[in-house]
Amino acid sequence: MFIGAVAATAATAAPVAAHTEFESSQPSHGDLVDQPVSEISLTFTRSIELVADDLLVVNELGLQYTPDAVDSADGQTWVLRYETPLGTGRFEVYWRAAAADGHFIEGAFAFAIALFEAERSPVPSAGTPEVPDAQSSESVGSPTPEHHEPSSSPTASPSVSEIPSTPQADTTASLSPEATDTAHSSFTAKGTERGAADRSTALSTSRRSGATKGQQRLADAARILTVLSTLGIVGGLAFMAFIVRGEPLDWNRARNWVVVFGYLLAASTVVASLNRAAVVEREWAAFWSPESVADAVWSNFGAAAGLRMAGGLLVAVALYHMAKHPGRIPTAAGAFAGGVLVVGSYVFDGHTVTEGPRWLHALASASHVSAAAIWSCGVALLADLLWRRHRRGADFVRPLTRFSRMAAIALVVAGVGGSVMAFLVLDKFTDLWSTPWGRLLLAKIALVAVAAGIGAHNRWRLIPAVNRPGAAETHRRLRRNAVVEAIALGCVGVITAFLVAASPV
Repeated sequence: MFIGAVAATAATAAPVAAHTEFESSQPSHGDLVDQPVSEISLTFTRSIELVADDLLVVNELGLQYTPDAVDSADGQTWVLRYETPLGTGRFEVYWRAAAADGHFIEGAFAFAIALFEAERSPVPSAGTPEVPDAQSSESVGSPTPEHHEPSSSPTASPSVSEIPSTPQADTTASLSPEATDTAHSSFTAKGTERGAADRSTALSTSRRSGATKGQQRLADAARILTVLSTLGIVGGLAFMAFIVRGEPLDWNRARNWVVVFGYLLAASTVVASLNRAAVVEREWAAFWSPESVADAVWSNFGAAAGLRMAGGLLVAVALYHMAKHPGRIPTAAGAFAGGVLVVGSYVFDGHTVTEGPRWLHALASASHVSAAAIWSCGVALLADLLWRRHRRGADFVRPLTRFSRMAAIALVVAGVGGSVMAFLVLDKFTDLWSTPWGRLLLAKIALVAVAAGIGAHNRWRLIPAVNRPGAAETHRRLRRNAVVEAIALGCVGVITAFLVAASPV
């Protein structure tokens, strides 16, 4: 059902520009300008925030031209202003920006300036064969240019006529090696959320550090823990309320797991918030900088992180006190409120912020997260219950039948919510295999189909046979299937962690 719904919604999705992308620049990619340039503008399809430390303008010699001002009136068009205009030369502009959904996009474009001799500004010409020293570079471009040595001695730069005159709409392709300075490698001209595009030597030496990959891995790890902890909290609360109510031994065991998930969610959120500052600044020192952390989380990401941290701690503390004061309504209400905060945090995170009507995507996201958590964590807790009751020789039919009914409802709700989200995020059916987001979604659907098949087999074949004579083999298969289904859904949770950060374009 879920697979068919996703395919149908993706097939009928309109090809609209629903995602944050680089739209155009002035001068455009490949332009040959015949007058000094005092302004460079970058336009995006949606409001973004440029990362100032990753904004780089360099000429063919590797000299950096720092703009005197960078501003935007609407968040979509950003203007780099120079008091001393850029003169003759070939210039490459590298940028990195944070989209409203928390994702980073980056890219580059190039243009050339060719002036008549009388119009030349006091900057190195495109044909200068060597990099000027630090003293002479004080007059270059901006009042305080930065000097970056290329990794190898530059050869004679190409003439400005060698810059390809490609139309702006074709900036998705990288500059060909024949059309670029041999001192620099090719780069991707259009922004991409993947962050894997090749950069020039100047960019590599001045902006990228060895810590970047480590920061990304830490971000991935924190996101995986966040998703799994969310599933554990929401699904665990539902398991306690509907499956093992009135059974103190199993209820307390589920409560202990939810407490652990609550503290784990709070801890992973703290790590993710600190690491985001390091990702933005591209240096580990920002991990410990209160100012950098504050800047990084002052966004939708920060709102989501705050709700998760508060929700996780509230659930953990409420359930801890519930063990000492069972039956107290305020304590139970606190745990429920914490779960609501955790689910609500996804309204401020990922593609929910940017794709489709906000209210519809928020409702679909909350429904999908809640139902997926009830099913996936419920299966894991059920597998644990089945094995423990098997060792004790206790009956397990009642919690098994309760969960079977609840899981069937959760699967339907998760499928509907997921289909709506896919409809809002995917522009067209081919995005399912042509974009990182679509390919991860296909992998997720495949694992969900496996888990759903196992659950259907349990519900329609094994559960009706649990009380028949010679049912020991049936009991063993139920325990085994529950473990396999839980592992499959755990892998779905890991894929989901990468899905929320993947590019839908």
